[in-house]
Amino acid sequence: LALNFSSLDLNRNLNLILEIIDKERPKIIANFAAQGEVRTSWSSPSQWFTTNCLAIVKLTQELIKRDFIEKYITSSTPEVYGSTDKDIKENNNFKPSTPYAASKLAGDLHLMTLFHRYNFPVLFTRAANIYGIHQQLYRIIPRTIIYLKKNIILDLHGNGKSIRSFIHIRDVIDAKIKILSKGITGNVYHISPKNSEISIYNLVKLICEIMKCDFEKAINKIDENYGQDSIYSLDSSKLRNELNWCDKISLEEGIIETINWI
Repeated sequence: LALNFSSLDLNRNLNLILEIIDKERPKIIANFAAQGEVRTSWSSPSQWFTTNCLAIVKLTQELIKRDFIEKYITSSTPEVYGSTDKDIKENNNFKPSTPYAASKLAGDLHLMTLFHRYNFPVLFTRAANIYGIHQQLYRIIPRTIIYLKKNIILDLHGNGKSIRSFIHIRDVIDAKIKILSKGITGNVYHISPKNSEISIYNLVKLICEIMKCDFEKAINKIDENYGQDSIYSLDSSKLRNELNWCDKISLEEGIIETINWI
């Protein structure tokens, strides 16, 4: 199998991307592209909407003309639901509270219109917080590890009270493969470990315990409010029951692997 890689910008290089698609004629397109980071999305919301919505509109408006595409899987986010109760299902109401979340939801809603109007073969995935080796170093798990190794104080925004679930990238990819193989187009699938919610405060504390660092000396609590949702908790029973998926990598195991990589 020949693998080719092209580094192209969805905002600037759409024609080149379409040329590659027409040349390769892929049956499946997996879109992981997005502009992330909740906090910084407040500084220039138009950039987030340009990437996460407008660019997706322009891309998929062309893709609906190409009948060789059998599946299009997109990576959405639980942030479209806003702060949630425990274990919400895929039909939960939307309540985005940041420009990032609103921009992702706008892209999702457009994709759903294409499904209804043209039967565009889209599959939606919303995953818990993803982590693992090779992740961008500003993300909370690798950043914490690096700061501990370099004896840099880590700021805990909102005092670290936000509650999240963390899922290893290999478990996520395994889920996406199952969704591509057996998922029903137009459907949303949650990818999340069971009963794994943890506050950012306790996540950093766990990393400190594994690395045998003094937690109290390693952190600085910052009481900050920039629209960060307090909890995301996804019910992944649909994916587990219908597509026979289960997560396999524990948070502690994944953290140790990430520490070793760093």
